[in-house]
Amino acid sequence: MFFGKQKSPKSEHEKYKGVANKELYVKSKQEEKERKAERLSYLEIISQNLMLPPDIIAGAPIVTINGRNTICIENHKRILEYTSEKIRVSTKINCLCVEGKNLRVAYYTKEELKVVGMIHKVYYE
Repeated sequence: MFFGKQKSPKSEHEKYKGVANKELYVKSKQEEKERKAERLSYLEIISQNLMLPPDIIAGAPIVTINGRNTICIENHKRILEYTSEKIRVSTKINCLCVEGKNLRVAYYTKEELKVVGMIHKVYYE
């Protein structure tokens, strides 16, 4: 018979639980980075074969400004703010702001948004 202090299985579990979680977290972050790198290289190959810019295939916003009165934004998500002086649009990358006077949305579809008016500034937030 052993009368000394015995270690309980629970205490051993608690001891290694934090280490295991940390290893899993690090591995999952590394795997995620590897997957992103693979996806980016895959998109580059596709874009080269189709002779298209990689930003179009990746879904990056495409901003086309015509003079001082018209701006077209492709691959947007939604309109965040809409006033006659400022229009904020959410994109996959970040928020795009258009500032000016008498701004209005000429048309709005799933793929494209057209803003008209006197444009003073266009910037990302």
